Amino acid sequence: MKRVERIREISRNMTYTSEVDDEIRKRFDFPKVELHLHLDGAIRHQTLLDLSIEKKIDLKGVTTVDEVRDIVVTREPSNLSKMLEPFDLFLPVLAGDKDAIERIAYELCEDEAENGVIYFEARYSPQLLCNTVRNTAANSKYGIYAKKGQLDPRGVIEAVRRGFLRGEKEFGVKARSILCCIHGFHDWNDEVLELATNLSSEGVVGIDIAGCSLGADEQYPPSVLELYQEAAKRGIHRTVHAGESGGAKEVINAIEEMQAERIGHGYRLLRDECAYKKYAVKKRIHFEACPLSSVMTGSVPLLWSEHPVKRFAADDINFSLSTDDPTCFNNSLLSEHQLAYQEIGLTKKQLWKCSLNAARSCFAEESLKSEIIAIIEKAEV
Repeated sequence: MKRVERIREISRNMTYTSEVDDEIRKRFDFPKVELHLHLDGAIRHQTLLDLSIEKKIDLKGVTTVDEVRDIVVTREPSNLSKMLEPFDLFLPVLAGDKDAIERIAYELCEDEAENGVIYFEARYSPQLLCNTVRNTAANSKYGIYAKKGQLDPRGVIEAVRRGFLRGEKEFGVKARSILCCIHGFHDWNDEVLELATNLSSEGVVGIDIAGCSLGADEQYPPSVLELYQEAAKRGIHRTVHAGESGGAKEVINAIEEMQAERIGHGYRLLRDECAYKKYAVKKRIHFEACPLSSVMTGSVPLLWSEHPVKRFAADDINFSLSTDDPTCFNNSLLSEHQLAYQEIGLTKKQLWKCSLNAARSCFAEESLKSEIIAIIEKAEV
């Protein structure tokens, strides 16, 4: 009987929808904070279509928004490398175009505000989005996009900042940037650190290291460990993708060797109960959990009732909810709340606590951080 029930639950989970109903919007109308969100993974499908038509870039022959979704959205559990493949397809519509980058940053502010978000951090690789270094996006078969001139990594950050400032003014959210090192492109890392060191005035609040379709494991080389150690010395905030495709030892390495303040994902730390109790329960390292993403990338099994977030909430560890890549999962922060509430079994109080945890663990400047925390605390449910 237990096996039959498990099969039924898996079947039901496979048809789970990201559509959010009015009841969910009303239930979770408290202010929210989102920490794990990839800017280049949060592009509206309509915007992808618009830019591809404008630049005559063929996205597998698609001509409608629904067709764009068909080629970029992961609808069944796979693995991380497979899930990341669409980025190689659609990043050429964006890379090297300061106006397009400003547009997606601005639109993201609107989308976040629509979900009740008052503060978010968006992460991205400025090298992947520029047209002055060799990378898979700008140097695609379409050639380097240079119609509007050269756009270097600093220019990418400035374009994002312009979009965020417009969005902040119009939609009432606050947005900051985290700069990503990309696993497999380690020659970019020193520049990432220098940009993070020097561009706090452009809203840069920290660094991350993430994978790509060519390198999605978490076996970070010594040079990355040294970079993170230097970042810590400089007072640069640090988050690390770990425990998503890797295991518990990768999470431990991120915390002990890379001095990570936050862990992106981290679900597989639960494979080592002693390490989980040490780092999650006692030291209260923050975990940026992305429920739908975790299943679609194959990081955790498709069984919501046994999802790591359920354990995180039961133990009241320091974790929050995020979307990861809305372009590729067709999700939103409200749909993640809906999923956590209806399928995983978190309470409204626990979901509010996720935003409080996020506010307390965010990388914003202290004055803004204190303001965000106060707003979340005032909205306690």
